[in-house]
Amino acid sequence: MNVVKPLMELLIMKKAMLFGLVILSIILAGIGCDDKDDIPADQVTVQLKWIHQAQFAGFYVAEQNDLYAEENIDISLIPSGPDKSPELIANNLMNGEIDFAVVGGDQLLMWRSEGKPIVAIAVIFQKNPYGYMTLKDSGIQRPQDLVGKRVMVAPDAEVQHQALLKKLEIAASTIETVPYTRDTEPLISGQIDAHLIYRTGTGLAYDEESLEMGFIWVGDYGIRLYADTIVTSEALIQQNPELVERFLAATLAGWRNAIENQTEAIDITLQYDPSLDRDTQTLMLTMQTPLIHTGENPIGWMKGEVWQETQQILLDGNLLSHMVDVEKTYTMQFLNKIYNVSD
Repeated sequence: MNVVKPLMELLIMKKAMLFGLVILSIILAGIGCDDKDDIPADQVTVQLKWIHQAQFAGFYVAEQNDLYAEENIDISLIPSGPDKSPELIANNLMNGEIDFAVVGGDQLLMWRSEGKPIVAIAVIFQKNPYGYMTLKDSGIQRPQDLVGKRVMVAPDAEVQHQALLKKLEIAASTIETVPYTRDTEPLISGQIDAHLIYRTGTGLAYDEESLEMGFIWVGDYGIRLYADTIVTSEALIQQNPELVERFLAATLAGWRNAIENQTEAIDITLQYDPSLDRDTQTLMLTMQTPLIHTGENPIGWMKGEVWQETQQILLDGNLLSHMVDVEKTYTMQFLNKIYNVSD
């Protein structure tokens, strides 16, 4: 009996099977290597509210400490300025040229009243930075003391000024309003009695003066408007909610890191604009920390009643053409997941 031929066939068959197993193992190994590192990073663009400065330190820390990279995000932080109008920013959000923006809560509500599908996903400044700067010896300790005085009001704060007067039943005609300037000289020289300003912005210039200053927070008298608010388009939330959550998780982690490690946060901020004055930026971050981390809620948190109050303030100031559905103005879905809070 000739057994050579069957043995040869069996040997060839075994070699073929072995070769097949080798090829399969290579294929499976290749599939196993297809992890997160091989997935192209999402390109995300954020329009900041103003120029590069410590106001946005949390974003810078998140980028430089690779918190965005860990979420597979390649971030681009775009500074703003007078050339970036609210209309331009809204259009860029809606057409996808930018993915997120930092704006005032009042601006968002005005967009919503115009039918723009833009939504808040978090609020960085829980407490609004606007207030009245005064000289310590002026005798002005509360808003009622402004009666009969000369007050310079920042344009962006006019709605809060009028809302405060209405709430406290102070007739606007009893206060002389002076044309606004960012300069500290009018108050220092006695040309005006109070300067309604952004405490962590123009207000920092007063800290460089060798004078004792007083400050009256508008928010301490029940006028609550969210300041720096992170917004995005309804379309992005619907089409890629997972990206929105990853971006927000990294951003909030950046803010927590910036607040806990402020010296490092300032070092990182100066990388974005080396011409910035370190002492001023340090003071800015110090001043704004209690506005961001109030101790009442997690960083980024939002409350429906504050949005409702803001809407009423804007309606009273004739800045909204009609009421909007506040429930659609903001969403807590991402904050709830990030902080593990049940709906």
